[in-house]
Amino acid sequence: MALDVTTASNEELIQFCIQRGKEDAVFADIIGAIVVKVTHTIVAKWGYSVTATEATMQEFAYNNVNHDIVRVPRVYRFIQDELGRGFLFMDHAPGQKLSDLDLSIHTDIIPRITNIIAHLGQIKQGQKPGPIGERGPQGYLWGDDGVDRAFVSVAHLNRYLNRRLSLRNDSIDLSPYPLVLCHMDLVRRNMILGEDRKSICLLDWAHAGFYPRFYELATLSCMSPYDEPYEKPLIAAVESMMQLTDDEKRDMKLVHYARAATLRWIFPEEPEEA
Repeated sequence: MALDVTTASNEELIQFCIQRGKEDAVFADIIGAIVVKVTHTIVAKWGYSVTATEATMQEFAYNNVNHDIVRVPRVYRFIQDELGRGFLFMDHAPGQKLSDLDLSIHTDIIPRITNIIAHLGQIKQGQKPGPIGERGPQGYLWGDDGVDRAFVSVAHLNRYLNRRLSLRNDSIDLSPYPLVLCHMDLVRRNMILGEDRKSICLLDWAHAGFYPRFYELATLSCMSPYDEPYEKPLIAAVESMMQLTDDEKRDMKLVHYARAATLRWIFPEEPEEA
């Protein structure tokens, strides 16, 4: 039975998704996120790893990107059950995952993704780094558990990084850089080539946030699983497109050093104010 996601109760929607289960899922991954079809045009992504932050970032992207350059599924509703599982209802994106394409044949994919990154880098949102909301950044640059609480300012993020960089007697200051929209998880499985064979739809905004533009580039070498035919040419293309300054190159290396420290050591949480 199909549901109207705008009028159905939370309980009806939750039970619908659970009853579908993994057997009827469009997609199910190892960290517990399951995608089930609700109607012909709407799917629900649900599980413990699905959060209100992801829904908020995806909705922001949908409202701000140029859909002639990149498509983003429209968000209809987000709810959470008493166990903490999130349920994100959004447009279904029919087509073929880029991970299923032979890049030696589809030679236009790398330039198109590079263009998408350039486009996202033109979208700005204030001076608060990280995702919208109260949750801290998650993903490849932030260690296995991410950051619990949101950064309230660039100075707050600087303190987080500099505590880690102090191990090598170094420091960083990100205040000169504008904060731009970064997806931060541009693995091929998160992109769909539309049925028109022209449009690319960008999925999974769980790691997205607002950072200096080189954060997107910094993430490309950390993605999992490793995808050499994709990552190497994409990194080269993005480096050519961005033309980073010497300061940006240095600071991107420092971000990688901070990531390495986070993966190895435990650090106390940074206070919001100095």
